[in-house]
Amino acid sequence: MRERIEALRGVEALSGSGVALVGGFAGLLGWAADAELRARAGYQRGPAWHVLYAELPLTVLAGVAVALTAWLLPRRLRAGRYAAGYAGRVALAAVALTRFWSVVERWYEGLPEPLPDRKP
Repeated sequence: MRERIEALRGVEALSGSGVALVGGFAGLLGWAADAELRARAGYQRGPAWHVLYAELPLTVLAGVAVALTAWLLPRRLRAGRYAAGYAGRVALAAVALTRFWSVVERWYEGLPEPLPDRKP
């Protein structure tokens, strides 16, 4: 019995790590959608480096946080040890990451577009 509980804890840790990895990847894809456009928005002054140094890590970390919160929330709210099944938790994490993706897309949608390069 003790070995079975240890095996379940190992599966829990591995699946949580996988969900965190998928959340980080979703944040990376959400950031990369229009990253070049955002970086060139102020091209007359040079590239906008905050797109790489600030937006990338924050978007990836937000994706990880959303995924892990959605993964752990059903387990923390219930009194039973394994009350929330894996399928339900995976579905909740997928819905949360899809919603996160749409929020990131709308957030970056309102940025100004750069003017086309013109050579004199």
